[in-house]
Amino acid sequence: MKDAAEALKEGLARTSIIIALKDDVRIVDCIASVDEDVEIVLALNGASDEIRRIIAELPRPLVITEIPDAGNLGAAYNAGAEAASGQYLLYMDSDCTFAPGVVRMMVDAVLAHPVVKGQVVYGEAEGLLSRLTARVREFDEGDYISALSPPLIYDRRVADHIGGYHYDPLVHWCEDREFDFRLQLAEIPVVHLPEAVIHHDAQHGFQNLRSYWRYGIGEGIGQQLGVFTTPALPVLWRLYDSVKTLAGCAREKGPLTAGFYAVMQATYHTATVYHLVRDPFGVSGRMPADARRTRMLRSISEHCPKLTPEQRERLRRAHRARGRKISPITDLSIFRAPAPLQRQ
Repeated sequence: MKDAAEALKEGLARTSIIIALKDDVRIVDCIASVDEDVEIVLALNGASDEIRRIIAELPRPLVITEIPDAGNLGAAYNAGAEAASGQYLLYMDSDCTFAPGVVRMMVDAVLAHPVVKGQVVYGEAEGLLSRLTARVREFDEGDYISALSPPLIYDRRVADHIGGYHYDPLVHWCEDREFDFRLQLAEIPVVHLPEAVIHHDAQHGFQNLRSYWRYGIGEGIGQQLGVFTTPALPVLWRLYDSVKTLAGCAREKGPLTAGFYAVMQATYHTATVYHLVRDPFGVSGRMPADARRTRMLRSISEHCPKLTPEQRERLRRAHRARGRKISPITDLSIFRAPAPLQRQ
């Protein structure tokens, strides 16, 4: 019987940190914050020449993989998972850094739980917009438990129980939202580790609008695929959902934050419509023939999406129509036995 220290040492040897990278030079600080001897996989998607020079000069061993589809996070993370040798996949962003001891902490937790989420602390710069951005991101992503990344670590065998894939390669953004939905369908809990802190770099001005624009495009793609629900009455639903969400934001973060969040939500929904009209990434031509919209009167909320029983059943049906059966798992102990490493 292994003691805890030996099990943790083996767990670290079985861990791969996966970072999608395009043109963010902050990757240097991100990698420098990794304070354990674990594999680091960079999934390049449209990497610039400067980024290629920077990572070539880094002293730490890196596994490099690349996809031609610039900005496609779903495909990049899949490529990273395929290139990774570890059983435990820890997803990180290039604009974030680990607090000391967090990698070890998350690996220790994933030995007992198949999916573990840490805590993002959003940095603030001088200026009102930066502070409001931090409060919006806390409300929209940081204050509830989900499988949104980063930081997220899970046993790669989880994919076998949620449709047989890690991330949908067509969902350019919101890929972790779709992953979270499938975890809910399989009733695999996400264990929150609030002390496992990563620090997100401060955002300035309206920089965050670009992120919400991308999320809105990801939402549009997910609706086309049927892995997200499509509102049967889209305008009325979005109005109702946004009013409810903004009222909650005003209660928890204050009216000024809610007003700023309203701009983000408008950007999000505009981008969804833009994708449906213009298809800027040419996704429609790559849709599988069996992709169908999952229309519901009560669609999935944009914020804090805990699926209702009806929503779970409709999404299970949508996946089943594409040959993917996702059923609740009753025995999570199947993840506690070590899996063979892909390579030594």
